Amino acid sequence: MSSIVNKKWIKFLLFTGLIFTALTFTSCGYYSFKGSLPSYIQSIAISLFDNQAPDPGVPEELNQLLRDMFIDDNTLKVVDESKADLLLTGTIQSIRVKPAVVRAGEQVTEDQLVVTVKAKCEDLKTGKALFNKPFDYSVPLDATAGLDERQQAISEALKYIAEDILNATLGAW
Repeated sequence: MSSIVNKKWIKFLLFTGLIFTALTFTSCGYYSFKGSLPSYIQSIAISLFDNQAPDPGVPEELNQLLRDMFIDDNTLKVVDESKADLLLTGTIQSIRVKPAVVRAGEQVTEDQLVVTVKAKCEDLKTGKALFNKPFDYSVPLDATAGLDERQQAISEALKYIAEDILNATLGAW
């Protein structure tokens, strides 16, 4: 009798395992990295951002970061504006340093470098803006930092801003 129960138990476990495996693989079959993007959205053009900040080269750096991130993400193809479904434009609005830590005697020992970028992503098929908003990021900066440290802080802030813009673009649906 015990061997009959064991055979039934083994069959039950095998059947349950097969069902679980089948459900797992079929549910993954419908997964897409495109998220909730409409099917007609296949590509994006990234315009060189305008620069209202005094720091040269920042728009080019942000543009390259955005291009690399969209290419690495592989959800949308980066193309020229004439072939694009989406258009990403924007402006480097400001790069400013503000005191963050003030010690006795009002001596500033640490600053915050704040980069603000306004970005707009437009669906070229419908003419609707998916978003049109500012993105900013602040980085701690030693109060005695030189130009190299300032440029490193700007680059760090731009990486985070580019990532936020990528996420806003892909999650705007």
